[in-house]
Amino acid sequence: MSEVHFKVAIIGGGPAGIGAAVGLAKRGVGPIVLIERRGEVGGTPMGYRKKPGGVPTFVEWTRGRVVFGEELAGRLTKRLAQTSTTIRLNTQVTKIYPAEKRLTLLGPDGFEDIVADAVVLAAGAREQTPAEKGWLAGSRTARVGFTRHVTGWLDRHGLLPARKPIVVGSDLIAYSAAAKLCALGSDEPVMIDRRRSPEASFFERLFFRRWTRPDWSGGVSTVEIKGHGSPTHLESSNGQEWQGDGVIICGQLVPNTELALMAGMAVDLPSRQLQLAQGQALSQPGWFAAGNVLGGFHGAQWCYFNGCSVARSVARFL
Repeated sequence: MSEVHFKVAIIGGGPAGIGAAVGLAKRGVGPIVLIERRGEVGGTPMGYRKKPGGVPTFVEWTRGRVVFGEELAGRLTKRLAQTSTTIRLNTQVTKIYPAEKRLTLLGPDGFEDIVADAVVLAAGAREQTPAEKGWLAGSRTARVGFTRHVTGWLDRHGLLPARKPIVVGSDLIAYSAAAKLCALGSDEPVMIDRRRSPEASFFERLFFRRWTRPDWSGGVSTVEIKGHGSPTHLESSNGQEWQGDGVIICGQLVPNTELALMAGMAVDLPSRQLQLAQGQALSQPGWFAAGNVLGGFHGAQWCYFNGCSVARSVARFL
């Protein structure tokens, strides 16, 4: 198995990884490799296609407007294309050797080992599973999915997953999913959460009122999804019921820190928050983190600029 050397390896081709690559290239650092498990760079925003009747959900602060994810990601990837970054698509990092900064990759041509002088972890975040939420149980049937599934059903395939959707969660991601469902013809969603009031801010809810005004139920106790082939309703432990033919589990992001845990780096459990030093450095020298893998929820443009910022720290380290 061959071994190739790069100055910097970036794991993750979303906005944060692109920002790190662009920031490093501007500082004359290279060669750089960007490793992305999907078939294109751009990350989550790239899945939100621009189409008539669609719902723009990505704030582009530098332009003072809300745009479709595809538009924002497209502008970021154009900046990446102006650099000499090597891009490995459809490629997974299967093993890491933290002290050596060596990564084993599995891609279209098989296994490959690369070594770098510094590594940036920009692997993003994912939504909590029902088990991680701790209050949502029951059947995992067809038409029970996460926001990323809504993106695939609606934006890529033009399919409406539910006529009477139930949205679990109440943050910005949940309101975005509700708006997209309504825009394609669903009934007004039922939205439930353990919180007494929606997590999304007043101004975020105001923005989405053009498309959706969910039927809100807060302060919900433990809930069970009922149904066999597909969901029929949700039932709480105190006897409340919500009828619906699809359940979308939204929000409450968990950072994708599996690689950091694999490497024995300092990670707080069970939150999976990375323990960071100055400049977003990890506990292993020469390793850095950028974007939503840091924890919490941040917009795509914030992640891009955060990647640009961590590039300064990497350049100083080198």
